[in-house]
Amino acid sequence: MKQLHVISLKKMGGLERLFIQHINTPSDDTHIIMCVNNKIGAEVKSQILKGQILFANRLFKFLPIRCPKILRKYWLSWKIWKISAESIIVWNLIIEIPSKPKKPILLYYDHGSSWRFALNNKTMRFFSMLDGVIAASFASKRMMELRFNLPCQHLVVLNCIKTPLGIKNITKSLHTPIQLGTASRLVDTKGITVSLLTVHELMIRGHYITIEIAGKGEYKKSLQMLTHKLKLNNRVIFSGFQEEMSNFFNRIHIYMSTPITEPFGLSCMEALYYGIPVIFPIIDGQPEVIKNNLCGIGLHPKVSIKDHKNLTGMNIHFPHKIYDPINDLLILPKFLSHIECANAVERLIVKNIYNKFSYYAHTHSMSQFNYKIFQENFKNTLLYFKNKKNIPNSI
Repeated sequence: MKQLHVISLKKMGGLERLFIQHINTPSDDTHIIMCVNNKIGAEVKSQILKGQILFANRLFKFLPIRCPKILRKYWLSWKIWKISAESIIVWNLIIEIPSKPKKPILLYYDHGSSWRFALNNKTMRFFSMLDGVIAASFASKRMMELRFNLPCQHLVVLNCIKTPLGIKNITKSLHTPIQLGTASRLVDTKGITVSLLTVHELMIRGHYITIEIAGKGEYKKSLQMLTHKLKLNNRVIFSGFQEEMSNFFNRIHIYMSTPITEPFGLSCMEALYYGIPVIFPIIDGQPEVIKNNLCGIGLHPKVSIKDHKNLTGMNIHFPHKIYDPINDLLILPKFLSHIECANAVERLIVKNIYNKFSYYAHTHSMSQFNYKIFQENFKNTLLYFKNKKNIPNSI
């Protein structure tokens, strides 16, 4: 199948990683990449091995001269028509085109942007053209349905990654210091502040705990300031973006996932592969990755954004609702309590309990997350929507 992928490739994140794995996997499909940015981030570009790369707004392929804004939707529509793809997959963003393409199926792949999209004419006009929605998790599917109520079908293709490299197929063991870890873009919604407060609380309780924070982003300076304020400079390591994550995961004992929203959580899945128990909030798609009380400890967020600001001095801007998977409804976002996170760490670092959680983290990930099945499901979903479009009055 000839697939046209419309995507932003400015920065490396979970979506970009999933996309790159998809197009780099050997298959009989043809991949054409339509980047909506004027250039591709270096970390992303270095990993794209397959696929023809085009730029949505460039007038010339090799020159960064952009089409005038007033003409861009027509320019993009013409480029899409010229490619003659069988399927158009718009990855986690909204595009503007004057009308729906006639022949190819037009699909939207949701990886979490549905939490943030504005309910306006631009959004709904694009959604009205869709032949279908592919959701990265059940939470993503329900967010799309509850917020936008579209007439097209929404199908889940559960997020997945290839089995990581460098996994030691043994149960991890604890040693001093206990090493926590988190890996993500350094942005406010990831709640890394909660992990810093947790380390501080555990230090007060007399534990020798450290944390490694892998990733980069605009929030780094704020996190470093909080680290200094809490006198944790010798307990916190900012290790930056790491293209190869196996050493990071083999260093840490417990993975901290403390965001106010997380549509799925690929980094949590990766941690499980390495036998690392995860502390996580029971929100959005997190419970679809981590089996609570088997390979991680799930907690219910209780700290309001205002109270979190009082604790950290930092203002978090997230004026959106999140998905409550227990009650199947949309709720206001909250942070995890660092006291409850500290309690969860204390529960895990009991030797026999940690060994049990570590063992099940590894076995659960190896048995439940199969990248080959993901690829098959993704392609079958594309074929399903294609065949459905070709059958008049199909349900």
